[in-house]
Amino acid sequence: MKKEVLIAIFVGLSMGLIITFGVYRVKNTITEKPITELITQTETEATATPTVLALHNPEDGTIQTEKELTVTGTTIANTFIIVFVNDDDYVSTSDESGNFAIKVSLVDAENFIRVHVIDENSSAVVEERLVVVSDAFEKLEAAQKELEAQQATASAENQDENPGETNE
Repeated sequence: MKKEVLIAIFVGLSMGLIITFGVYRVKNTITEKPITELITQTETEATATPTVLALHNPEDGTIQTEKELTVTGTTIANTFIIVFVNDDDYVSTSDESGNFAIKVSLVDAENFIRVHVIDENSSAVVEERLVVVSDAFEKLEAAQKELEAQQATASAENQDENPGETNE
């Protein structure tokens, strides 16, 4: 019986030490930071300049007939701008006020444009646009004008043949 009592005391002490150590570790991880450290951290976050990008041109989903386009936008001053258009890339920097304009070449069909801005801390922001180059609208407009011209000619010939009748 003495043996069992000693084993129970040993198991009880071991369990108590394990629980106490766990409470001690949890308490140390939960403790609050000193107020001065919180103020310093807040000031640092407030002075950090986030990398931003505002694309002015092109709008997403633009359809145009020209095979050249000027990508314009605003970002942080003096940062690197990299524009990827399909398999081509164009590199430039923004001016002192953060504006940039990069002329790019497009192909007939869909053109996927990705603009990357990289600041001095190697932070990057990416904006994507889709621009479609197609002359289908010009062809449609030309066909409509030709059809209207043919209808006008046919109407004029009809008027010449029947001068007394009016077309309504």
